[in-house]
Amino acid sequence: MHLTRVPAVKVGLLMRKPPANTFAAIADPAITTRFWYTKSTGPMTEGAELTWEWEMYGASSRIRVQEVEQDRRIRFSWSGYDPEHPTTVEFRFIPWQDDTTYVLVTETGFSGDGDTMAERLADSTAGFTFLLVSLKAFLEYGIELGVVMDAHPVGLEV
Repeated sequence: MHLTRVPAVKVGLLMRKPPANTFAAIADPAITTRFWYTKSTGPMTEGAELTWEWEMYGASSRIRVQEVEQDRRIRFSWSGYDPEHPTTVEFRFIPWQDDTTYVLVTETGFSGDGDTMAERLADSTAGFTFLLVSLKAFLEYGIELGVVMDAHPVGLEV
């Protein structure tokens, strides 16, 4: 597989909440643990080095928060696929009509051969789609969908 450009994941969804609420739901682990990861060693603040855990999968990732622009953007690297070659994730919180927020997630820096990168791109696209759907349900309706937890049921091999 020959790639002519650097592969990236790009997923977005409109949240019917203001940027401050939407930003806090990603930056504050007291909120984020209700729909994404299950544990964090701290909030998303610029310069923070964190560990996130998904206890249901026995998985964790090291996070280095690179930039935070209050209510607008969070940029970090994480060790999810390859600890030796972390990828970079950027959440943009774009103010939109009627005090809503468009959340755009971009992930870049994937490593591996063509097949490995394609698998990681697909997995990340699905993962961030699950995350944004869960975020929307939580913010707009107060529902904890459990989509992230149910995406890969432990013991089910497909």
